[in-house]
Formats: sequence, C-alpha cells, structure tokens
Amino acid sequence: MNDLYSLSQILKHHPLFRTRRDEVLRVYFLLGSQKNLNADSLLAALKYQIPELHGALQQNHDLFKRHCEETWRMSEKGVQMISYGEEAYPRSCYLMEDPPLTLSYWGQPSWQGGRSLAVVGSREPCFESTQWMEKEFSDFCERAKPVVVSGGARGVDQKAHAIALRHHLSTVVVLPSGLGNLYPESLREWIEPVIASGGCFLSEYSFEQRMHKHLFHHRNRLIAALGCASLLIEARRRSGTLITAQQALQLGRPVWVVPGHPLDVHFGGSLDLLSEGAFLIRDAEDLFMSFNSEPLPKKGQLEFLV
Repeated sequence: MNDLYSLSQILKHHPLFRTRRDEVLRVYFLLGSQKNLNADSLLAALKYQIPELHGALQQNHDLFKRHCEETWRMSEKGVQMISYGEEAYPRSCYLMEDPPLTLSYWGQPSWQGGRSLAVVGSREPCFESTQWMEKEFSDFCERAKPVVVSGGARGVDQKAHAIALRHHLSTVVVLPSGLGNLYPESLREWIEPVIASGGCFLSEYSFEQRMHKHLFHHRNRLIAALGCASLLIEARRRSGTLITAQQALQLGRPVWVVPGHPLDVHFGGSLDLLSEGAFLIRDAEDLFMSFNSEPLPKKGQLEFLV
C-alpha cells in the first residue's frame, strides 16, 4: 500500500497546503533527492519544519484510513501512484508554478521514455486540419518517434493519439477527471491499445473524480508541461487550446503553430499566436527539424530546487 500517496491526498486538500505549498514541495523534493521519501519521513520532516501542518495531519487518523483503503482499491485495479519528489515523477513538472502533488496512471510512465510532444487543437477541426495530421503529422511520427501527449478529447486530441498508436508509439492521455471516471467515456475503448503501446492514462485527480468544466483548463497545464514543445493544430480565439499554448510559453517551452487562412474563424487564435512570435509549422519537415532541435532535459537542470 502506498501510504505516502494516501497522506499526500489529505495534505493537498488541506487549507494550510495552499498557503505553505512551496515549503511543502521543498520538503518532498529534498527527501526524494535523499532517497528517503515515505510517509514516516515526511511526517518527521513536517513536524520540524511546518509543525502546524504536521499537527493537523496527525489529527486525521480516520481520514487517513479512508484514503489508505481507496489507495488499496486503486492498486487492485492496476493503478500506479506517484508523489512529488519520487523517482517516477515527471521531471518537467518540477518547473510548473503549481505542480501536481500526486499523480496516478494506468500503463507505463512513458514520459520517461524519450522526447515528448504535446499536441492540442479543436474538438471540431476542419477537414484541412485532419488531412494535415494524416499526412504531415503522421510522417513526422514515422520519422521522429515522439511520445505523443494530448488530452483524449474528440477531434485533434484523439486524432493525435490514434496516429501515435498506428505508428506503435507511446502516447499519454491526460485526463480532466479521475481514472475511475474516464472522460469522454469512449476512452474506455482506448485503454487496451494505449497501454499495449507503452503509453498511459494519467490523472492528478482522485480516482472517482468526475469531469468538471474548470478541470479542463487545470488539466491543460499538465499537457503543456509534459511536452518539450506544444504543437497547436487549430485554435479559435478564446479557446482552451490557446490557454494550453499560453501555459507552455509560461514554462519557457516553444509553441509551434499550423497556420490557416485569415478569414477562417477556426484559426483566429492560431494566427494571433503567430503574430506574437510563435514558430510556424508548414509540414512534417518543419516539425521534424524543430523537434530535433529541442534538447532532452538533463539531470543537472533541477539542482536549483535542492
């Protein structure tokens, strides 16, 4: 049983975590760097460094027991659980302003398997966008072998996942819900092929969490963090896709944009990004060259956190 995950689930919902988040994350990271991150060591460190939070956690025995029972049920269903600071935690997430304290996933931690590309776009893409993905993005996947990260929604997201699977590539489906309430429900048909390809379904929410509208935008920052860059296929103005692009830029990650005609409302947001300096992607060759120019993260890049 993962007692650290159970304890972390309580901690991240406690009001004190919101005000002392940076201090708590530093404790997790330091313990993780010392290979000593577990429930007991975390409580001991918090008792010394944030005693009021330690006291609050110590008083929640019944809640901890309930979370442990839920963690056991998740394990029985094949769910893997990780906390901030653990070895499998995505390194790119350490650079986020508000990184997830916990993550759960079905499948393999494929974000560790190589260079990843986040792909975002409309739920109702135009014909030209889907054709571009079939021709250019598919050719890029064949040559570059990326780990494809997207959100599992209909339209561009599912097209990106499908092309990755067709080329036997790992793909990460980042959910706006818990693993026990996959959204959209049609994703249940994708579980077997995604896991068989070495990919995963990833969530930062509790197992039974249902989809809520605000979770889409919250989820999108994780998509942006997991890619070395974000490829924006098609975006209207004031769309969730643009929010993902802005979050990628805040992380210092490049945003690559497929252009469209100025009179086509499907591409209003895309053209805005290009006018603000985003890199234009015409075809598979542009994408291949840009992708290969992005360096893989080095271990030393996170030393400033210690």
